[in-house]
Order: sequence, then C-alpha cells, then structure tokens
Amino acid sequence: MSDADRVEFGNRLAKLVADKNWTADEFAREASKRFRGLHDFRRCDISLYMRGIQFPKPARLKAICETLGIEAKTLATEVHVGMKH
Repeated sequence: MSDADRVEFGNRLAKLVADKNWTADEFAREASKRFRGLHDFRRCDISLYMRGIQFPKPARLKAICETLGIEAKTLATEVHVGMKH
C-alpha cells in the first residue's frame, strides 16, 4: 500500500471519528469493545491510522468499521479491504 493510500484512509477515518464527536481515545475504547484480538486498541494505534503511518490489519479494520457503523468499502478502497496486512 502506498503512503498516499494510507494517508487517504487516515483522513477518511479521522473525519468519521470527528463526525461522531469522539476523541481518538474515546474511539479506541469503543473499537476495543468490538475487537476480538489479544490487545485492545490504544489511542496511539488510532493516531497512527489517522496520520497514515499504519493501516489496520483485517480484524482491526472490521472492528473499526463496526464501531463507526459502516462497511469496510466506505472507509478503505476495495483493493485494500481484501489485502492481508
């Protein structure tokens, strides 16, 4: 995935979180409720996604989308949704 793609994803994520009037910390807590991994989301994880530094792995992307009440294709391009990270 290119840097530009990660930044675009991050910008969309940041806008959707802001539209819900959540801080990154609040969003991390909400997303952790829907994530079935070993570690909860942390504010710094969300920040890395929003700044386009990292792209979430599929299970994390699923939890992010469930938290926002959207489909993955709304947040990430179809090419990226099917990728394994």
